[in-house]
Amino acid sequence: MGNYFNQPASPNQALLQFLRQLHLTEIQKVSKYVQQNYPATNVLSLGEFFDVYHDILKQHCGEMFETLENNHSTDGLTDIYESQAVLIIFSDTDFATKVKYISQVFDLDKSQKLEKIELIMIFQTAIRALCKIVNMKPPGFTDIEYYVEAIFIEMDKNLDRTISYEELYSWLDNNYQLQDFLLKYAWTQTYQNAKRRTQEIFNSKALFQPDQDQWIQDYIHSAEESYSQLIQRKKLVSERVKDEINYAWSAFKATDINNDGTISVRELPYLIYGFEGIIIKEVRKRFGQLDKDKSGSISLKEWFNFLQLDQGVEICKSIVKRYFLKKDTNNVGSLNNQQSCQVLRDTLSNDGFELYFKGFESYINEHSTLDKMSIQQLQDFVEGPMKRIIQDKQELMEKEKERKQAQNEKII
Repeated sequence: MGNYFNQPASPNQALLQFLRQLHLTEIQKVSKYVQQNYPATNVLSLGEFFDVYHDILKQHCGEMFETLENNHSTDGLTDIYESQAVLIIFSDTDFATKVKYISQVFDLDKSQKLEKIELIMIFQTAIRALCKIVNMKPPGFTDIEYYVEAIFIEMDKNLDRTISYEELYSWLDNNYQLQDFLLKYAWTQTYQNAKRRTQEIFNSKALFQPDQDQWIQDYIHSAEESYSQLIQRKKLVSERVKDEINYAWSAFKATDINNDGTISVRELPYLIYGFEGIIIKEVRKRFGQLDKDKSGSISLKEWFNFLQLDQGVEICKSIVKRYFLKKDTNNVGSLNNQQSCQVLRDTLSNDGFELYFKGFESYINEHSTLDKMSIQQLQDFVEGPMKRIIQDKQELMEKEKERKQAQNEKII
């Protein structure tokens, strides 16, 4: 079924742009109107379609009817559920809310569970509606039914022969062909897809060219300087700094849904999740912290400045967070001391830190009275003790250098 979403499409961009601005509250009012005035029918004629949708679709009402009608004609009929599915899928709301609302529409017995026949109806309606709206040939009803039959067991994680809304969402969230389709046409993003796209962009090495913008070149140079001073291994530091900056750029690219080179308040949570793997709650507060010029959007430069990537310690801290989340497989938000040491070893081993690690490990074991360590505690270690340990080592190295120089002078 994924092949259908890889077909060439030629959507009406003006119509899609209009649909992406609709709010779920407006669509819910239309749904109630349909239930009250057309309770015994599944299809609408052109006149009935205008009666239901003109207030919400306005000048796009006629072309919407023709787009969804099987023969693209004004003489035929449109499916009520297909029109509802299109409005919900393209609406200006998050993906989880869309999935829950569509599930409720087709949950005919209101059991909060979807039986196989209800799931088939969802897929038949949604897939055919999506294909029609972007001008792709939709699959047949039977093809979709066979498809759902094949994936039903895969979705039914608890084997109760029904699908919960959460199980449906989880499966859809990990169907990347569908996710990329929705991202491209409906501008619908998910945390899982943002993280996956960030990693894919970073791994592809299709990254920005530093020489295209002088400020980026200066940024990298500044980061290398501060970071090399911190850990005294410039030849390794250079690549590590560039990797970190490229990863931050990859997260920005992956979550810039409309490709306008900026991040909106709606896109920001996915940017933070793509880069750090955490879900932020106070989105507008964080947005205000980044949007320094108060333009209403966040530029790449503002994103980098927020991360303070030109400070070596900040780079270390962001890497620590990513390794922590990778190690915290149970999502408990903490690691034991042994795990914490391993995170720091993995994080910093490529930067010549192995020379200093034993002293740092000893510091953790001596000073930590907690059985568990949070991300913040690990980051505090990086910012405080690690920096002091390195400074102490540097002072010892300088004294040793002076001693040898004095010894050589005596020999001479």
